Amino acid sequence: MPILRFDATTHDWVIFAPSRVRRPREIRKEAGASLAALPEEAACPFCPGKESLTPPEIYALRNGNSANGPGWNVRVIPNKFPALRIEETPERLEDDQGFRYMGGCGAHEVIIESPDHRTALAHQPVAQVEAVLRTLQARFVDLMRDSRFQTIVLFKNHGERAGTSLRHPHCQLIATPVVPRLLRVRHQIATDYFDLTGKCLYRVLLDLETAAERRVLLSNEHFVAVLPYASHVPFETWILPREPQASFGSVPPSRLTSLAEMMKTVLLKLYVGLDNPDFNLTVNSCARGDEDEPYFMWHIAILPRLATPAGFELGSGMSINTVMPEEAAEFLREVRV
Repeated sequence: MPILRFDATTHDWVIFAPSRVRRPREIRKEAGASLAALPEEAACPFCPGKESLTPPEIYALRNGNSANGPGWNVRVIPNKFPALRIEETPERLEDDQGFRYMGGCGAHEVIIESPDHRTALAHQPVAQVEAVLRTLQARFVDLMRDSRFQTIVLFKNHGERAGTSLRHPHCQLIATPVVPRLLRVRHQIATDYFDLTGKCLYRVLLDLETAAERRVLLSNEHFVAVLPYASHVPFETWILPREPQASFGSVPPSRLTSLAEMMKTVLLKLYVGLDNPDFNLTVNSCARGDEDEPYFMWHIAILPRLATPAGFELGSGMSINTVMPEEAAEFLREVRV
């Protein structure tokens, strides 16, 4: 069973999920195989016709077919090896030695992006990318109705270096009963800036980036893609809304097409320009209760995994980036897709 333990040295919570050691990738490692050596569709539980190999679906976009069978466009299932479980409670407890912990309360879902086993999100039609975004937003809004959950982290791991365990394109979400420390720090910095200036820090940064132009990759009526001034990893790319909104759940549905167009293009430029790099993608949103606050702006961050953090980064918490974002943005702007 998962459990959260409180780290008194950082004021953060650590999720312990022993069952995840049995994820497919770990089992394959034990067998001496690699992700590249796996059979393709024949062994994939996410492919159409294999629905019985996964937990029953939570949500799906379908063409009129019945649940838990073929005929879906996007499918959401519980993670078979969850980091957190919806059946647990968020009660804070203390053991007989004085250490603080709580049950592994939360939700962990997998969003299967399409029936196509081989086509990355970058190569999907805009309509399919939009369908994925609509599904992510629908699950975000639904789970935030559960008062036990304080944050929902939407993310995609692409490639082994990014932590993926199955090749079939998918993304995930984890709802947590606490606000993780990194998110608390980001939100506090943004709150302090708003209290000092009366302005949204992320809107100010976006205005500075668009004025400077050097790190802007793409822009359209509703969104801007930039490689941030202080990028932590080479080719780190953010997609930000022009109109500040604190929560991803508040994005007007009419703007998801525009977001899908931009996200597809950004991912395709990275795919072509960097030869299909491993990457992590996160949708960064505010915590529960701050959905209407003006201090924060939700955004998408894409972090290619072109280098491995080493001792200094892990010991200090500081990043070493070997590629200037201005040069990275210029390179990606010239990539033809």
